[in-house]
Amino acid sequence: MSVLKPLSAVLLAATLAACAAPMQVAKSESPNNEDWYQVRSETQVFVFDDLQVFKDFLATGTAPVLRTLEEKDPAGQELILALRAEDQGKALDKIAAYRFLKMSQVPAHPFYGEVRQEGNIYVFKRYGDMMDMIKLGEPIFRYSDIGSGPQGKTVTYGLMKEEGRPDSTIDQFKKNHMM
Repeated sequence: MSVLKPLSAVLLAATLAACAAPMQVAKSESPNNEDWYQVRSETQVFVFDDLQVFKDFLATGTAPVLRTLEEKDPAGQELILALRAEDQGKALDKIAAYRFLKMSQVPAHPFYGEVRQEGNIYVFKRYGDMMDMIKLGEPIFRYSDIGSGPQGKTVTYGLMKEEGRPDSTIDQFKKNHMM
């Protein structure tokens, strides 16, 4: 019995100390699943999960971090993640651009995607339509807005069958590119 009293006192003190200590809440990381971007050349695919990094890359041809993957896409192009500086040391499974690439990221609704390829601009409001276009090279159903993009380029919007003019996606594209 004499051992229990000191042991009880120690446990009580430890419990009270734990209750008095500030709680540390684990910071849940945002899934970053609202948007995804690609710039495709003949030999490389640059993949982005951040609009500002994408826009800076379009203007300068570089990003804070370019992380070459040890794999190629189905067309044999080198895959490169274009990331924010704070994403440099992250594991691949913690990077949204990579998760989208591997189709292990559930896209948000609404979603926004953009692919630049061979001087063309393709814009999507559905991840699945974007992935289909990447596989096929062209959207199955589309709305082309001739001359409406930067430097008078045509912007092609991926659609579903019998879907009309994608006004909200056009507005989002113009907002993203300050047009």
